[in-house]
Amino acid sequence: MSQNEENEKLLTHAEVKTILEKSLEKPDKIYHGPEKDFGERRFMEERAEEEGEEGEIDPLSKLSFEKRAAMEHVSTFMRISAKTAKKMIEELIKIERVTEVHAYKIAELMPRDETELRQVFAKDRFTLQPEELKAILEIIDAHRE
Repeated sequence: MSQNEENEKLLTHAEVKTILEKSLEKPDKIYHGPEKDFGERRFMEERAEEEGEEGEIDPLSKLSFEKRAAMEHVSTFMRISAKTAKKMIEELIKIERVTEVHAYKIAELMPRDETELRQVFAKDRFTLQPEELKAILEIIDAHRE
C-alpha cells in the first residue's frame, strides 16, 4: 500500500470536526413516541381535535407510549381479575413444590389440563405427582371466571 492510499483512509481534522458538529445536532434521547416529540400537551390537544372530542381526554392517553402499549396488552390478554389472581396465587403457594414464580406463571397462563400445567414446571428438576397436578387444576378451576 502506498503512502497516498494510506493517507486517503485517514480523516482530516476538518472532517472530524464536521462529523462531531453534525452528531451534536442529533437528539440524544431515546424515542418515546409522538407525544414526547411534540410535547405532551400539544400532542394531546391535536389528538382531541382530530377525534372531535371536547372536554376530558382519556386518562390512558396521558401515559407514555410504552405504558399504553403494556396496558393494551394486559387488557387484551387478561383472563382473570387482579383480585381473583391474588387469591389464587396465595392458595397455589401453599402447595409444597409451587414457588411464587410458578404461581404467577400459572395465574398468567390459566392452564386447562395436566399437559399445559406440566409446561410451567418443565425447567425444574422434579416432576409433580398426579395428585399435585389435580390439586393445582382444582384451584385454577375454582378461580376461573
